[in-house]
Amino acid sequence: MSARSTLGGMARTVRRLLGGERPLILMYHRIADLDHDPWELAVSPDRFAMQLQILRARRDIVPLSWLVERLERGQSAPRAAAITFDDGYVDLLDNAKPLLARYTCPATVFLPPAFVGQPGGFWWDTLTRIFLATPDLPAQLTLDHDGKSLAWDVRTDTRRKVHDEVWAALKFMGDTERAGHLATLVAWAGIPADAPASDRCMTEEQLRAFSQPGVLDFGAHTMSHPSLPHLAAPAQAEEISRSSNWIVETLGIEPQGLAFPFGDYNKETLAAARSSGVQFACTTVADAIRRRADRFALPRVAIGNLDTASFERLIASHG
Repeated sequence: MSARSTLGGMARTVRRLLGGERPLILMYHRIADLDHDPWELAVSPDRFAMQLQILRARRDIVPLSWLVERLERGQSAPRAAAITFDDGYVDLLDNAKPLLARYTCPATVFLPPAFVGQPGGFWWDTLTRIFLATPDLPAQLTLDHDGKSLAWDVRTDTRRKVHDEVWAALKFMGDTERAGHLATLVAWAGIPADAPASDRCMTEEQLRAFSQPGVLDFGAHTMSHPSLPHLAAPAQAEEISRSSNWIVETLGIEPQGLAFPFGDYNKETLAAARSSGVQFACTTVADAIRRRADRFALPRVAIGNLDTASFERLIASHG
């Protein structure tokens, strides 16, 4: 064990003994049992229940907006933890909300409104269905993008390799170009264009059923979930403002916060967030909240389908 890790462990022990664990923001996506989860975004309902039990015992679970407001006033919030979800999958209503209610846990869901109620679901899940869940695919795949022709031999390349490389190409496309490629890929694979109901974003009606102002809140996640640094500054600002405006106009809720899609941001992103009217923004930097943290670049710890021991270690390591 290195001297640095030894000192770090001692510091965490001292903080626990003094009741001074740093605040945490936890990042979830889905609460579901999935056959294919390439980015490890899903937590089973049973394990989510276990994780909430541990959190209730180890931390004070508070609304994210309350935590940020307290930090902004310069007040400490030892032992505090806030729960967030990205993307607004329907399993949050079906599986997460009952467990959050059972353990009296508030949470914030960051919404990309362009996907709300869309039968096709999220484009990255379409790729999962094509490359990881479809038994038989044509041998050759070609994708033309940015003046280049990308090609794969599905017989020799691993399905995961093809999946990841196509995902990387589509991530940085504009919405129209990506939609065209998705339609081509769906036809190439011979699968339905519509996503299973369980894989979709909630509808407007479901969002209203999920919402409980002050307890189960919504934040902005841009309009169409782009990688913001790959857009010009005005387009970044528009993505953020349209997302917030949609939540206000459609759900009657003023979003307090924003989460950057994919965790991607640059200085123009931060400037757009600060001028958008939201009170804070979240990244995907895995860390506890440190003193004098920038409230427009708050860290969040991603939570996967961890067992009891692994989850306890993760929480303790960020104390």
